Amino acid sequence: MNCSSCSAALPSGELVCRYCGSRLDVDLQGWAQAEVTGRWADRLGPDCRRPLDAVQLASSAAPVNLGRCPDCLGLFLGSGGIQTLLSHGVGPVWEVNRPLLEALGEAPRTAASPPPVRYRPCPCCGELMNRALFGKRSGVIVDCCMAHGLWLDAGELQQLLEWSRAGGQFLTQERLEQDEREQERRERREAQETEERRRALQDDGPRQPLLDLIMNGLDLGLW
Repeated sequence: MNCSSCSAALPSGELVCRYCGSRLDVDLQGWAQAEVTGRWADRLGPDCRRPLDAVQLASSAAPVNLGRCPDCLGLFLGSGGIQTLLSHGVGPVWEVNRPLLEALGEAPRTAASPPPVRYRPCPCCGELMNRALFGKRSGVIVDCCMAHGLWLDAGELQQLLEWSRAGGQFLTQERLEQDEREQERRERREAQETEERRRALQDDGPRQPLLDLIMNGLDLGLW
């Protein structure tokens, strides 16, 4: 792959040209329609603090609207937007490519010199977003605002699509369902133990006054 600005060769997985510093725009490639519809004056990039471009992506479901930084090419998606893109941007997954998932998880595709870990402000409200690993073995750490959506650095949407095609989303959903079943079993077990303790207390209740009477008699020397 070559840099679109200076044509220099880019090592596999790199998104920043070592010669001219340009970023490779890979996230919007492959979509049937990716149209810049304007600019979001009230939504600012978390790093440059410039207004984001409004982009509309066509999918097999409803179009997805997102914001893109014109400088770093990072993307901001509203709540549920990333799930829509992963669901409709990837066809049915019939098998899990575990070697690829391992490679994605161990060597995430970042810039040649990754920036230090820091918390970024939400493009909408300005509150600091939480950092979290997206899914299982995706290798992508997203910045998430619970109220407004999440931020993806350049190239991370493409990596998440590749992760989903390799079966990552399937494994994540399977793990969530297992956790839910385990939680249900744990709650049933706790409820059963609580009911058993309640019944034991009820069974012991009538005998307790008699036991107290006997013990008090012994203390007073009546027996």
